[in-house]
Amino acid sequence: MSEPQPQPEPDRTPRPNPILAQPATVADCAQDYEAAADVRRRLDQQITGGQ
Repeated sequence: MSEPQPQPEPDRTPRPNPILAQPATVADCAQDYEAAADVRRRLDQQITGGQ
């Protein structure tokens, strides 16, 4: 029986985060909030049991 081959170490090199690289603006936040209206509505239905 052969021994299992050791797995290579994952690449843990830090990379820039494009989300954190951009400043948050009121306009961007308002746009994100508006775009997620359906998500909030579905979550509310799940929490309240659809009532």
